Amino acid sequence: MAKPEKNSKTNAQPWSEGMTTLPGNIRISHENLLITLILMFTFVIYSGTLSHDFLTGWDDGEYLGDPVVRGEGPVNTKAIFSNYYLGMYQPLAMLSFAINYKISGDTTWPYILTNILLHLFNTLLVFRLMQRWMKGLIPAGIVAGLFALHPMHVEAVAWISTRSSGLYSLFFLSGLLAWDTYLEKGKQTRHYMVALLFALLALFSKSMAATFPLVLFVIDFMKQRKPGWRLLMEKIPFLILSVIFGLVAVKAAASFGHITVMEQDYTAVQRFFLIIYGLSFYIIKLMIPANLSAIYAFPETVNGSLPGYVYMAAIVPLIVVAGLGFSGKYRREFISGGLFFLLSISMVLPLFWSRIFITADRYSYIPYIGLFMIIARLISKLYESRSGMDKTTLRMLVFTSVLASLMLSIATFNRIRTWKDTPTLLTDVIEKRRSDADMAHGYFYLANYYDALENGDEAMKYYDLALSRNNRYLLALNNRGILKGKAGNPMGAVTDFEEAIRIKPDYAEAYYNRGVALYQTGKPDEACKDWNKALQLKFKPAGEAIYRYCRNK
Repeated sequence: MAKPEKNSKTNAQPWSEGMTTLPGNIRISHENLLITLILMFTFVIYSGTLSHDFLTGWDDGEYLGDPVVRGEGPVNTKAIFSNYYLGMYQPLAMLSFAINYKISGDTTWPYILTNILLHLFNTLLVFRLMQRWMKGLIPAGIVAGLFALHPMHVEAVAWISTRSSGLYSLFFLSGLLAWDTYLEKGKQTRHYMVALLFALLALFSKSMAATFPLVLFVIDFMKQRKPGWRLLMEKIPFLILSVIFGLVAVKAAASFGHITVMEQDYTAVQRFFLIIYGLSFYIIKLMIPANLSAIYAFPETVNGSLPGYVYMAAIVPLIVVAGLGFSGKYRREFISGGLFFLLSISMVLPLFWSRIFITADRYSYIPYIGLFMIIARLISKLYESRSGMDKTTLRMLVFTSVLASLMLSIATFNRIRTWKDTPTLLTDVIEKRRSDADMAHGYFYLANYYDALENGDEAMKYYDLALSRNNRYLLALNNRGILKGKAGNPMGAVTDFEEAIRIKPDYAEAYYNRGVALYQTGKPDEACKDWNKALQLKFKPAGEAIYRYCRNK
């Protein structure tokens, strides 16, 4: 009987377990070759950001201009860990900025390079985690590739101010790997403590890390761990940390005015559909990452009703849920991926409280991993069935895969260019013309940019344009009033402040600023009344004005 050939399909070694010989007779495993190529290509794509500028007026200036970051001498760690910054508690991100400043001062590229390196480390962690969870090199490579190169992730890398996203992800993913090791290595205490430490570091980086214990429950489901009190009890320390930091995040955001109570503007039913719309937005942008923007404003109500597209968005999650019914033997994995996405993004959905914008590209950074898992499994299933395909079908599959990868990379490359500087970024928002609300925000922040440069004419032009798109834009009215006062038009300033107060009768800063304008027009009595009203509304600068100008009134 003839012996089977060594190269027959029966005895052939799987590609994922093989080795490749590189020039110089260097041998490398296919596993390491794949992730190395992904990381190298990702660095090449993102290297274009190294020539970008600081985004002045778009948070970079606020973070990097902070006295604690720029202080002389040793880094003031105590101050960093005991203060909020722009309505957020993210001391490790601020610490990294301070270290960056000590090393490179006001040179931009080292800050951006740090973000890129964080992204590369996170891609590597995603790859290693998927090897454990998905038990295969191909699906792990697909998830890592999508994570590295999806256009929705550009914001989390190219924008210096999103350093917290890269940092929290580094610790979040490291914590998940430590937890997986804890489960695989017989639940040793040291692995548990390492996971808990990484969870804590993630929370010190960004409040979105509060979802970490929820993801641990998803892992229980994925690994078919038997439900019970023991599973709950082992999560208690993680849950306690998340609750503490969640409360701190709410307090920080409220102190800066980032949080509004949505019931003032939307009914309970409308809030429900806004949540569904937020989920649908991320799912749609995953599949069709077009018309991306730095600003996604809340939909405006017309005669008390939300636009029709908000309600129609409910179709998307319904389709996804229905699709799970046809997922066959991978149903548990698909449900796990869906839950990973849903729970890890839950903190930034428009629930009872909301930030300024309804969605943001950077919020998808970790949550998309769950949806990438579903896509990777579907593609790897096609790859595994290639032996039964005819040559034409196989070529079409390869061609489609290459084309999709190329299109994704081009979209990411093009998206990176919009983050070059503040005018480029905000002009992109305006030119997208997604909605009047988006355009109003774009004009407003562009006006702030020129105002910071003391270019009053350009600033006034863009404040006017912002109000032409939204005549109830309180911040635009307030800032334009201040600009009119500086330009020697106090009566015009009073008109803007009065309109802002008419729209929002408890707008403390507008009372204070109207007081300043009235004092300039020779009406000290009326000015003092406004300052006293501002002080009643807890606007602290009004107290100093009263002390200096109203003691004899």
